[in-house]
Amino acid sequence: MDFPTKVPSAGLVNGKFVDENPLTGTPGSLIPASWGNGVTQEIVNVIKAGELTPDETKFDQLLQAIQSVSAKGWNLDSALPLAALPLPTVATTDARLPVTPAAAAASGGKVSILAGVYISLGQEVVAGQLGRSRTYVTTAWSSADLLPSSSYFLRAQVVGGALTFYMQRGSIFDTTPESLKGTVNGASGGGFSSTPLDMCLAWVATGAPGSLPTVRTIYNRARLTWTQTVNGTGVIYLPLDPHARAARLVAGNPTPSSTAVTSVAFPLAGWLGGNYCYLSPVSPTSGNNPGGWAPATGSTCVLFTSNVLSDVTVSTLTASFDHSQLRSLWQCYQAEHTLGASTADSDELLLSMGIKSHQALTDYSVGIAVNFSDAVNVQLSWELIR
Repeated sequence: MDFPTKVPSAGLVNGKFVDENPLTGTPGSLIPASWGNGVTQEIVNVIKAGELTPDETKFDQLLQAIQSVSAKGWNLDSALPLAALPLPTVATTDARLPVTPAAAAASGGKVSILAGVYISLGQEVVAGQLGRSRTYVTTAWSSADLLPSSSYFLRAQVVGGALTFYMQRGSIFDTTPESLKGTVNGASGGGFSSTPLDMCLAWVATGAPGSLPTVRTIYNRARLTWTQTVNGTGVIYLPLDPHARAARLVAGNPTPSSTAVTSVAFPLAGWLGGNYCYLSPVSPTSGNNPGGWAPATGSTCVLFTSNVLSDVTVSTLTASFDHSQLRSLWQCYQAEHTLGASTADSDELLLSMGIKSHQALTDYSVGIAVNFSDAVNVQLSWELIR
C-alpha cells in the first residue's frame, strides 16, 4: 500500500495529500475510490487476521488485531506446547482478583470486577496444540443476572484476541475439559481449576432472590506456597481457596525463647473438636485428650505443646478439605525436645487430629488463623494442593 502517485487526478504535492487553499486558488487533493477501497481493505485484512469481525461502529479493532497478531506471531518460534505454558496469574498482592457481589430483587444477583488489574493468561496459537502467554489489563465488567440458589464460577479466557470474562455453572468437583477451556454461559462443568488457557477467579453461590451472592475468590499464582518467620506475639493467616483439595504446614522453632515458653496454636473458634496422643520417655503409657470432641471441652488440632523453657519443636501438619460441606480434617505430627538437655527425658512425640468448620467466610477471604506468642524466629511454611 502506498500513496496514489500514479493517479494524476489525485492532486498530490510532492507525493502527499494537501488541503485546498482558497487564498491562492490551489485545489485540495482528491481521494480516488480505488485508493480508498484499498486502504480500507488493508485494514480489514489485519482485523480479520486478528480473528475479529470488522464493525464500522468500532474504532479500536485495528489496535486489537495488531495486538492479537503480534501475540500469535507470523511463525511458531515463540509458541509452546499447551502443556508447557505456565498457569495464569493475577498481579495483585494476594494473587486474587477483587470481585464485588450485588443483590437483585428478581434474581440471584450479579458480580462485577474493576478495571486496571494485570492478568497473565495463555492464548492458543494452534488450536489444541500450541499457545503463548500474554498479559492483559482488566476493564470494568459485570455479569448478567444470575439464577437463584445456584453455583457459578467466574472465569476468564482469551476470545478473539481479547480477555473475556464469563460465568459458568458447575461444582468444585468438575473435571478439567480436554480443551482446557470452559463454556461461556455454560449450564454445568465450570468448577474446574485454572488451566493455562482458562482462569478460574471465584466461586459464586447465589441464594434466594434479593439476597447477596456469596463470593469465594481463588488464588492464581505460579506457586501456591507461603513462608513466613514470626516473632513476639500475634496472629497469622493461612491462605485458603475452594480449589484446595489438601494442604501442608511445617512449623518449627529451632531457636527457643530464653525467657518464655513459645506457643503456636489454632484459636478454638470454628473447630468441631480434636484429640491427641503423645509419647514421652518418662511416661509408661501414652497420654490423650478424650474430651476433645465434647462441645463443652472441644479442642483443636494441636500444633505446639512446648511447656518448659528452651523447648524446641517441629510440627508437620496435613489437611484435607471438603468445600461442599465447608469443613476439613487435620492431622499433625510433633517432635519436641528441651535444647541443651543431656537425656531424652524431656522429649515428646505427639500425634493430633481435628475437624474444622469453614462456615465463616473469613477462612476464605482472610485465611485460617494461627495464634503465636513469645515466638523467636518461628518458621511457618504453608502449601495448598489442588
